[in-house]
Amino acid sequence: MIPFPNRRRLLTIVRKELLVLCSNRVSRIMLIVPPLMQIVLFGWAATLEVRNVDVAVLNHDGGPLAAEIVHRLHGSPTFRHVFFLSSEADIAPAIDEERALFALVLPHDLSRRAAAGKEAAVQVILDGRRANASQIAAYYLQTMLADVAATLPRTRMAAQRHTGVPDVTLHIRCWFNPNLEFQWFFLPNLIGMLSFMLGLVVTGLSVAREREVGTFDQLLVSPATPTEIALAKLLPGCIVGLIHGTIFLLITVFAFGVPFTGSVLLLYAAVFIFALASGGVGLMVSSLAATQQQAFLGAFTVGVPCILVSGAVTPVINMPPFLQYASELNPVRHFTTLAQGVFLKDISPAAAFFSLGKIALIALVCILVAVAMFRRRV
Repeated sequence: MIPFPNRRRLLTIVRKELLVLCSNRVSRIMLIVPPLMQIVLFGWAATLEVRNVDVAVLNHDGGPLAAEIVHRLHGSPTFRHVFFLSSEADIAPAIDEERALFALVLPHDLSRRAAAGKEAAVQVILDGRRANASQIAAYYLQTMLADVAATLPRTRMAAQRHTGVPDVTLHIRCWFNPNLEFQWFFLPNLIGMLSFMLGLVVTGLSVAREREVGTFDQLLVSPATPTEIALAKLLPGCIVGLIHGTIFLLITVFAFGVPFTGSVLLLYAAVFIFALASGGVGLMVSSLAATQQQAFLGAFTVGVPCILVSGAVTPVINMPPFLQYASELNPVRHFTTLAQGVFLKDISPAAAFFSLGKIALIALVCILVAVAMFRRRV
């Protein structure tokens, strides 16, 4: 049975932990500089969009359709440099030497077949070493070619004459992120990722640091119980998490222009409960570690898989079924859902209660297990 902690002793140890964190110059730098650098660098550099693509074109056709395709390639912001090949023998060196992400081959009868209403095919040769970028660039090219074909009057008339039905135009509208801005999707997720790793490291290193410098025995002979010591180690990480959550929120909204449509109180409630869960996991790691190095490695051993299966980087639905079920135990997954909803969807507290309840349950279990492990090690 875990006794109820004494508030005065608990706050005294919390104050001592905060003083230790802030009194050391290296600790202050580690708490402030790396998270800020990560959110800025990830916000600018980390993107799944494909830009500045170099394209090789082998143009056997001198007709208007081929000229329009080349013109669109030059005018697209996705494609940086378009250069022409003289023969099919030049395709392999262009791809092998990574001078082009893909090669576009325009056959000699492309414009003639399109004008006659027949199927007009082009060939695209992709660099499979950069599979993800090649597929995305091929999708951009396919969309551009479809738009070019739709703008040719004779092509539309021929299609109607052969099919007997009018053209159907598809208008696509994306809710919550109309322009499919990657930063709108990624930066709210990044708040959870950085806060989780920060909570793991801050809480995980605290007990190991006490053991290394020899002050842990002094805590044990103090009037504070092992439960109070464990909870006091947990709370500073939550305070740091709230401060960083505020900084991340301001940078995300005002520096990167990500819209915030939901409730600030709901976001702070989610950040606080999520920080408790992160600290609980960090306390479990610290209770097993004898040195700060072990605690640091343990935090990354636990933190990186949790981030990878959270849906913050890749969709959970794309994962194997057993990983989808296992990710339900991951607080980062549920916080990611909440962050996306609060930032972009303006979800109500009732809609957020399901994910928030899961985070709270995970936090409660982690804290109870961590306190029990801590008491056993003591």
